[in-house]
Amino acid sequence: MRIAVISDIHANLPALEEVLNGIDSQKVNAIYCLGDLVNQNVWNNEVVEIIRKRKIPTIKGNHDEGIGEGRHFFPFSYTFSEAKQWGKEAIEYTLSHITDDNRSFLSELPLHLRLKITGKDGTSFSIVLTHGSPKGINEKMYHFSPKKDFAELLKLADADMLLMGNTHAPYHHIIQVEENGCVINRHVINPGSVGKPKDGDWRPSYVLLTIDPSKPLLIDPEAIHVDFYRIKYDLGKAVKAIKNSGLPVYYGGCLITG
Repeated sequence: MRIAVISDIHANLPALEEVLNGIDSQKVNAIYCLGDLVNQNVWNNEVVEIIRKRKIPTIKGNHDEGIGEGRHFFPFSYTFSEAKQWGKEAIEYTLSHITDDNRSFLSELPLHLRLKITGKDGTSFSIVLTHGSPKGINEKMYHFSPKKDFAELLKLADADMLLMGNTHAPYHHIIQVEENGCVINRHVINPGSVGKPKDGDWRPSYVLLTIDPSKPLLIDPEAIHVDFYRIKYDLGKAVKAIKNSGLPVYYGGCLITG
């Protein structure tokens, strides 16, 4: 079983198209999206419509929530006052361009999805998908967050694998615990960002999970493989679109620096 997971597209259509081309070439069984389809670039409707057309199961991100509810301000990442103002301008741009139908779609996205895989040994393996964390849509869990915090989130979600976005930086942590004399492997994964990476690499990121239910999923380290991919795309097209749109050029700079 091969599952691709993407997140944080942020209206970057050229990036999304290249990522989906890459995923399609890998012949996956399913694609899931952890949210933030819109805002901070120009292709809000186009991105939503691709997700809808391909029927990709998608979690609601904080930007999807804010735009979906028609809010003119909502929490997002900014490190200085000008960035906060530019963020408000981006929200106004998105609200003025997105269609009512697509905005309604965003508002109806779920906050969580749960997948269950039954192994050959009869055990059930639970995968929970969310945007921020099981605690909230705006939660940010970074790769350097304490492992005990990840363990607590797994317990809170009652999950063997937790998939989260929102930080725009990929990581994979294996959380091991001993149960009934066996070492149990649980996973916390962030696929990174398709449309606006923040880990110093401008290339879109996604993750491919290869799960072998014929092996004990909680015990056998070979039962689950987690592979991250980076894809090149027409970065210049995305930056130029921002520059020509009236959006703050700050967002074009963010794409370049990653």
